[in-house]
Amino acid sequence: MSEVARNQVEAFPKCHGSLVELREALAGAGVSLPGLRLDPASFDDGDGIPLFDLGRCNMTNAARLVEALRRGASPPGTTSARELTT
Repeated sequence: MSEVARNQVEAFPKCHGSLVELREALAGAGVSLPGLRLDPASFDDGDGIPLFDLGRCNMTNAARLVEALRRGASPPGTTSARELTT
């Protein structure tokens, strides 16, 4: 087995777990991305690390995603409100 193939085999379970976590986190924020998946073509790009395809979403889900990101995100190097309360 080539090194790239070995990397792909090793990366898949971790990536799939991350995909499940992302889907659950989005659902917790009221966001549904029906097209969310691992991009199978990216497994063959040479580095063995697949890409996530976020798919398409409607305007309602886009607004929910923006709201969730604004609630939980802060610029790099700053402390979020959530970090201050934990």
